[in-house]
Amino acid sequence: MRDQPTGEELLDTARAVLRDDLIPALPADKRHAALMIANALSIAARQLKAGDAGERAELAALEGLLSEPFATHTDDGPSLRDALAAANRKLSQWIRAGRADHGALRDSVRAHLDDVIRRKVAESNPKYLGAKA
Repeated sequence: MRDQPTGEELLDTARAVLRDDLIPALPADKRHAALMIANALSIAARQLKAGDAGERAELAALEGLLSEPFATHTDDGPSLRDALAAANRKLSQWIRAGRADHGALRDSVRAHLDDVIRRKVAESNPKYLGAKA
């Protein structure tokens, strides 16, 4: 078990101090850079909170679409990211070859890509989805 505060809580605290105490005291020409840092801290906190759940869900969906397992290992075998990259490469090949241009597969690929993008936007800019959902 990790000590308190958690990594997510530390990032939230750092972002709050930056936003509430430091940014207002900065010269105007430095505020944009500080706001970008605050945004990066928010993204990192959301990624830390989500763990690898999104990547695992994406890999599972790709395995279903492609009807092929992409095994992951923690030792010398492929990592989750390696397996996900391989699965996405295969999907890209299918798309380039026109295999996903028609019918139910096209609809499934579109739904998968929409889901992946929504998860990425939820991690990087959740306010956008709140305004557009």
